[in-house]
Amino acid sequence: MKLSGYEMIPYVNSKDEIPDSGIVQFLETARYSTGYAALFNCIGMMPETHMLKAYTDRVWSTYHLLASVGRLVNRDFQQIISNKASADAAVVQQKEFALSWTLDEKKFDLLSFKGYSAKYKPSEVTGAQRLYYDRNEPFEKEIPYFNHYAVADKVTAPVAYIIPQAWTSVIDRLTWNGVLMKRLDKDTTLQVTVYYLDEFKTTKDAFEGHYLHSSVKLRTEQQIIHYYQGDVVVYPNQSANRYIVEMLEPQGVDSYFAWNFFDQVLMAKEYFSDYVWEDLAAELLQTNPDIKKALEAKKSSDPEFAKSADAQLYFVYTQSPYYEKTHKRYPIGRLTEGITLPLK
Repeated sequence: MKLSGYEMIPYVNSKDEIPDSGIVQFLETARYSTGYAALFNCIGMMPETHMLKAYTDRVWSTYHLLASVGRLVNRDFQQIISNKASADAAVVQQKEFALSWTLDEKKFDLLSFKGYSAKYKPSEVTGAQRLYYDRNEPFEKEIPYFNHYAVADKVTAPVAYIIPQAWTSVIDRLTWNGVLMKRLDKDTTLQVTVYYLDEFKTTKDAFEGHYLHSSVKLRTEQQIIHYYQGDVVVYPNQSANRYIVEMLEPQGVDSYFAWNFFDQVLMAKEYFSDYVWEDLAAELLQTNPDIKKALEAKKSSDPEFAKSADAQLYFVYTQSPYYEKTHKRYPIGRLTEGITLPLK
């Protein structure tokens, strides 16, 4: 590319305000084309031509990039095919998978960067100091390139994921992405690990038509659940394993839960009537000292809670057998034992 007259540089995502501080490699998770390709052990490349460059330069630089990539692929196609096959085979056997990452600021490479001196002057609009680049002072120097990420969260894949057939939008997307699935041949009761979505954050503004969830805190329980003929079983023993795990584990950065495919479970559909629940709650506290102890502890630690009769009644309700067990229960079960299932 340099020989073609269109030299390349990684996307200028400055660590601080100006590029001199270093460039941070963009974290390309599954929502991005390159991150999506990586889930299937494929090489992805996203060219971006700067909007301030002349249109002619933007077109020709893209042309030369495509031509260069074409020549490299033509030259190295056997190695690329071999690498893809090796990666697929490794992922089939993989048990642990990363779900989120953080930038490792202690590791970086050095990158030769061509830029202009950064300076400040009063803004003609606000009067405050504003950044500008002095095109009379070009420079070329080495700057840090922060392109190392550390795993922040990981998970061990289960033997299988069990997906109730009602979640058609998720099952459709797994099908479109070539995930191998089977269906239960008859109704079956299984002991599985289930997640409860105890805490998460949701964006205030829409992003691509969704309000994304993040910072998910989970609680796990072993439960016996009745599944039905036609429910879907996904074994993470295939080359699409990264896609399967990163999509089906709710704490994944770009999981189906993050993108609102399971928001129905976040809504409680059952409640209680005070005039009936008062007597039942009192009875429950008499026969369950642990619940009474938890109630008193929360009242002592939370003054607002101690003032609210409704909050206290609701707390007891959530600890009772009457509470809706599917509320905030992630609907996909994790089978952790290698048992034989009746499968189509």
